[in-house]
Amino acid sequence: MSIIELKNVSFWYGRKTPYEIKALDDISLEIEENSITGLIGHTGSGKSTLVQMLNGILKPDSGTVIVDGQDIWAKPREIGKVRFKVGMVMQYPEYQLFAETVREDIAYGPKNMGLEAEEIEARVSRSIAFCGLTPEILEKSPFDLSGGQKRRVALAGIMAMEPKILVLDEPAAGLDPKGRREILSGIRKYSEESGTSVIIVSHSMEDMAMYCDRVVVMSHARVLANGTCEEVFSNHKMLFDAGLDVPEITSIVLAMRKAGLDIPENIYTVDGAFSALKSLYGKGGQN
Repeated sequence: MSIIELKNVSFWYGRKTPYEIKALDDISLEIEENSITGLIGHTGSGKSTLVQMLNGILKPDSGTVIVDGQDIWAKPREIGKVRFKVGMVMQYPEYQLFAETVREDIAYGPKNMGLEAEEIEARVSRSIAFCGLTPEILEKSPFDLSGGQKRRVALAGIMAMEPKILVLDEPAAGLDPKGRREILSGIRKYSEESGTSVIIVSHSMEDMAMYCDRVVVMSHARVLANGTCEEVFSNHKMLFDAGLDVPEITSIVLAMRKAGLDIPENIYTVDGAFSALKSLYGKGGQN
């Protein structure tokens, strides 16, 4: 079942000026409920413009954006309500922190929802737990935290509103490998336990292959492909033609095949490669 549907959505920057750029070109797309969907594409393909359509930051010049069965622009004066349903974490969200304490920052969204103090505190506690933070951090200034901690606090502030849909633009950008794993595995766990639908924009093919259920590929303001990780990452030519790469492990597998190893080409995770090699070298008594 679809939680988001875009119907023939187009958008221009600087429309009817000499600097007009078509950012989205007649896009129709469905995002499945209770899933993690990756959104990939080269710079300028329209990824960030598309996700800003989902909670009304941008309004389409034509077409319809449907969230949870409702046209979000049917009642323009109520567009603010959509932003409680679709939580958006922009790239480098730590720059969005502003309150004197971590507690105040995370509680800001739930307070604006008009929730009771007890419920707000419960949501603050749940969100920091999901983001791998401890209660001791709540009384600290967000500006005294490390970069990774700031990222988690900003994410917790969105999670505290408990949106049905969570949209993340490069959530692991600038983090070391350990930090990337912690953030993305936490998001995966949060989605599975809460039933929240998640959309992740990323340039990392490895992250997409490891953490997403489905992948949408954008190119030149249009949707080029939409399918499972296996369907998308096995289409090497399509990705290369779109100026994208395949996961690094897929490149290694293709090189192995070229060297004569009889392993499948549609491998896009390290676990998948390990299983294929184990099966290959387990044949005929080979070690």
